[in-house]
Amino acid sequence: MCAIPKRMKEYFPRSAFYRSDGHSGRIQEYASPFTVFPYRERHLQCLWADARHRPVGLKTTEGEPVEVEHPGDWNLEAGPDFLNAVLRIGKERRRVSGDLEIHIHAGSWNLHGHANDPRYAHVRFHIVYFQGQEIPGLAQIPLQQILKADPLFSFENIDPAAYPYSVPSGTFPLKELHPDRKIQLLESAGEERLRLKAERLTLALQSKETEQVLWEELMTALGYKQNKTVFRKLATILPQSRLIALCENHDEAYAILLGISGLLPRDVPPHWPSESRHFIRHLWDIWWRQSEDLKESGMDRSEWNLAGIRPANHPVRRMMAAACYAFTMQGLIRDETLLLNLPDTFWNTHISWKNSCRPTALVGTSRADAIITNLLIPFRAAIGDPGFDLKALPPEPMNRIIRQTAHALFGPDHTPKVYQSALARQGLIQIFHDFLITRRLDELKIAIDDGRTYVAD
Repeated sequence: MCAIPKRMKEYFPRSAFYRSDGHSGRIQEYASPFTVFPYRERHLQCLWADARHRPVGLKTTEGEPVEVEHPGDWNLEAGPDFLNAVLRIGKERRRVSGDLEIHIHAGSWNLHGHANDPRYAHVRFHIVYFQGQEIPGLAQIPLQQILKADPLFSFENIDPAAYPYSVPSGTFPLKELHPDRKIQLLESAGEERLRLKAERLTLALQSKETEQVLWEELMTALGYKQNKTVFRKLATILPQSRLIALCENHDEAYAILLGISGLLPRDVPPHWPSESRHFIRHLWDIWWRQSEDLKESGMDRSEWNLAGIRPANHPVRRMMAAACYAFTMQGLIRDETLLLNLPDTFWNTHISWKNSCRPTALVGTSRADAIITNLLIPFRAAIGDPGFDLKALPPEPMNRIIRQTAHALFGPDHTPKVYQSALARQGLIQIFHDFLITRRLDELKIAIDDGRTYVAD
């Protein structure tokens, strides 16, 4: 663990400005939560609120079983994280109701002064990631061990922006800041975002092979928002090493991916092009030859979100790219052009089974750019490869989070020139999660006025 911060400081030197006193140059030391648990409390809040992510078999620190009758009402204002929660505790399933607070570390209850805050007087449950000293009157429910025991769980499947949040308006804390200072702050925040990604990958590399970590992250990126979780699940139940051991070419890899995902078409409409119908029969021939244990580990088609998916983003299409990437894991780490240079045999009518439209790229330039910035660069840092230039990163396409954060920081009449670079746009996303989504813009304004730029959770 100790080697992580030193290397990341060298790779992302300006990230320190975002966490430190920008005038005096006093850099804060890396706190252990960033190296041991490189996520936010909001990840835990989202997990608790969403039954799809919340683990079953919860227990208190005293070993009593916990059943969630009602997780509580998410509180977007000051005070406890969830109000009016109802849990069944113990073998006798006694019904306990009250407010609920979530922390990464148990000690944050006292650190944040909740004991003397009347708004927390009705808290009965303390959800923590790391088990720690119990607070009298609160049932502590730790999450670390139960989540680590689930091989399919990953915090990367949780999108904090997809859950309720309210955006403060009218403050525009960076509106009067000099343009050069705005760029400096945003780009340093962008480096901080990439640094945190690199640290998360470094932790993953401590328990998995290099190619498998990249395989899971790459598959998740191919899943987009709608199917990130199931793509990661597919990469977990079918590791990259096993896939290539079963295959000799891309067609075979594609057939196995489609077969185990449950998306290999069973009925081919007669109006489909003959080339497509022949290709699907070829894929079935490959899948039928696979072992029964592989087939039994397969997924159900119902797990996939296919409603309203654009043809270009359909999982069946993205798995063609994944079949190619499975054979080039090491190459992708050092040569990002391989994201686009897919074999010519995949640029044909098989891309669109329902019609013979003009072939297009399996992975477009904008998606490839996003993978380079959000995955390949942090991955190179995680494996200790400094062969990247942060100034040459391709800008991520504009999205709702970037626009929303820019408006909240700079006001409605700002110039977008201050966030044209890839790092600046990454910085806006980082500030969104650190300050906007957590309703802490006032803290950001105070930090800037005081010469500081980052206020840690």
